[in-house]
Amino acid sequence: MDLPEFPPRMFTLGEEPDAIRSISYHSDDTKLFKALCDCLTADEYEDLKASKLGVFIKFKELDFGWTSRLVHFMLSFQLDIKKKFELWSLVVSQPVRFSLIEFEYLTGLNCDYIKDLENPRCEVTTEMAAFWEKMGVDIDTGPSIDQITEAFYNCDEWSRDDRMRLGYLAIYAGYIEGKKFSSATSASLARLVMDLEKFENYPWGRVAFKVLMDSLKAKDLTQTGYTVDGFIQVLQVWAYYALPELGANYGSPVPNRPSPLLLAYKGGKRQRKFFKAAINKQTIVKNFVQKDFDEMFPKWDGDVDDPAADNIIKVMFNDPGWEWTMECWSVTGTRKVVKMEVIPVKNEVSPVKSESVVKEESSRPRKKARKGSSVSAEKPAAGSEGQQIEKTLKDISDAINLGFGTCLKELKLLADRIEAVEKKVGITNRGVFKHTVNSKLQSESVNEAKAGQKEAKEPSLTTEPSSSRELCLVSPADDLPSEDPSLLILDKQVSTASDLLVEEARRQTKKETALVNLRKKSVRERKLAPTQQTPFKGNSTAKQIIPNKQVGGGYDPFAPIDKMKSKELTAWVQKDPSYKLPLKKKPRRCRSRFYQVLRTPLEWLTDHQMDAFINVLRQRYQNHPEHFRSDRMCFLDHVFSRQRRASYPDFKSDAPDANGLGRRLPGGAWNYHAGLIPSFCQSKKNEHWIAIWISIPKRHIVVWDSIVSHIRPAELDEVMEPFVTMVPYLLVECALSDEQKVQYTLEPYTYARQTVGVPQCRSGDCGVFTLKYIECHALGIEFPTAFDKKHGKAIREKMALDIFRELPKCHEWENQDNDENLATLGDVNRVRIG
Repeated sequence: MDLPEFPPRMFTLGEEPDAIRSISYHSDDTKLFKALCDCLTADEYEDLKASKLGVFIKFKELDFGWTSRLVHFMLSFQLDIKKKFELWSLVVSQPVRFSLIEFEYLTGLNCDYIKDLENPRCEVTTEMAAFWEKMGVDIDTGPSIDQITEAFYNCDEWSRDDRMRLGYLAIYAGYIEGKKFSSATSASLARLVMDLEKFENYPWGRVAFKVLMDSLKAKDLTQTGYTVDGFIQVLQVWAYYALPELGANYGSPVPNRPSPLLLAYKGGKRQRKFFKAAINKQTIVKNFVQKDFDEMFPKWDGDVDDPAADNIIKVMFNDPGWEWTMECWSVTGTRKVVKMEVIPVKNEVSPVKSESVVKEESSRPRKKARKGSSVSAEKPAAGSEGQQIEKTLKDISDAINLGFGTCLKELKLLADRIEAVEKKVGITNRGVFKHTVNSKLQSESVNEAKAGQKEAKEPSLTTEPSSSRELCLVSPADDLPSEDPSLLILDKQVSTASDLLVEEARRQTKKETALVNLRKKSVRERKLAPTQQTPFKGNSTAKQIIPNKQVGGGYDPFAPIDKMKSKELTAWVQKDPSYKLPLKKKPRRCRSRFYQVLRTPLEWLTDHQMDAFINVLRQRYQNHPEHFRSDRMCFLDHVFSRQRRASYPDFKSDAPDANGLGRRLPGGAWNYHAGLIPSFCQSKKNEHWIAIWISIPKRHIVVWDSIVSHIRPAELDEVMEPFVTMVPYLLVECALSDEQKVQYTLEPYTYARQTVGVPQCRSGDCGVFTLKYIECHALGIEFPTAFDKKHGKAIREKMALDIFRELPKCHEWENQDNDENLATLGDVNRVRIG
């Protein structure tokens, strides 16, 4: 009986690629799982574990032992099929299938068919935008593993639903997609998490299988190492299922065989070097998961028909007694793996191959390499296979010759460049490297011509003995064949190419450094003309161009704490008569109360401490304006924000004139008429500090919030409404002339809450982080992400020492620079805004 058509092997029998390096993967991330366990409550963790995706949590708890070699050998025994979402491997003569059916059986996940599997329709809502903002993720992308891990440590005050959403996203990113830790996940799939029930019932098994197969089909198994996306550990469990004896001996079966089968093995790494031989000794093989014939072919959009692969299923269903033999499969594979042995010159002993190669290929006879050849392979028996191997070896030889020719051309070009450098710097010991290269080029030209003539001997290079030597190419000696590369040991005392290049680079660097220093000293100080020296700086173009000082980053706001100064501050505070009184009973302006609030972790800062550090920044700005990013800044205290919000209802209800002006502004409005204004304000709940930066040229306000989850987007809109409306009005109303008024409009400003590069803190430290955001922005430097919630105490101590060192009496001040405006607030200054 004629055999039906079956798929060919991917690799020729006995020539499968070796497992040199372990397969890399990104699923089952330890840091992500630790963050999930640390930050979710016990009830939340158990609910997640009991969900339809909880199999991944249970799998993690198994502490499964990954065996890369077993998976690699199962993949190297593949049949070359056309289907995108299916693979077959040959165990001796038995075909074994891994498809969606086997994946569903092993994992127990939902693998139902759904149209537009990876692009579900999900509307972007305000709630979704707020949740994405909490995670610090762009709304147009899905969160990465790194972003989810970081979000876990900032979710202390999140709602239970948001924390469960974060747990589901951790499973999705860490196990289902399993991509690089910093790579964003699919936004359309991640957005499903807003509906927890819909997310849990989605066919995630089909998604996980597709991600894994897309990655596997694109890999080159002949590479020494490769990385697979998705949940690759399931392939190891599949091998244990398909080869029951191997699973019993190497898979560390779990007692009572829990369900699904993914949880029935703990894996292991015992005798990993013999997996290839162990697979070939298997006598009991499960070819596939048995179902009705109509259900044996899963439906996929965009899949490719492969009748040869389908024939494997059909013959086993049509003939229950069918027996698979080696005659059913072709010996030759569709992909070639060339194994080479490099034999060094003047060495008759072949190099020792890796231990795994020796043990796994010892059953095949090996033949001694032909003398004088740098590449040897097994001699073919006869026929077409022998001709094919000879052709392969010839192609390799041609490629090697072409490579040597290219290298020699590059060497000659390098020699010409070195000669030019030698002439420029006046080196006397010239010609060593060029002589060597020319000798090799001459030898190569003779070899390629195959004239059988030898090049005349080049003058020998005589050098004194030295303990430091290096290798250099030279022409072959008479006693060696012209095909063999030769080496000459040169004394390090003679200048070589690398020496000359290093020396030239060092000399050039010193020259450039000297020129830079010289230019700095020679630049004359530019000064303003007498007509330009006016008190007003706003409209002077010359004042913006002529100053040549380097501004910004004048000092380190996170410099180490002076421990001696800290002890001095503690001793000074202890001298306060009210030191031993409880905090609430201490006088408001006493130093012990002031510094106790400032130095105590998680203690909410009052207006007193906030104004004190702002005064420190003002003092520094006055003394050294060159340390800051601009000379057109104004540091504001809490009165600015409270005035705007307290008087906004009156401003909003006051009818404007025909030009849109004439509304009532709060007292002291002229004092805030400036250029770029970094400021801070309080939230609506009156228990949280945030920082804002108002850019007048850009007509935009940036909000820095150290606890993003504290204020909802709708609440933040209400908080920011007085600023986006009244600041542009203030500029027009306070303009000195009509020419200045036309430069501004009454159009409200835009604002955005920045999430990237804004480390989150714990409740109570918001004021400390807010002040540091202002300081860093004024200096023109980024707030270091390393300073997170764990460093709140250190930041507090640094601020206390700065205040004590520069303004030791500031605890006695009471809004010293805004006394004339306090009367305009009335009771608002004493009562918290609700």
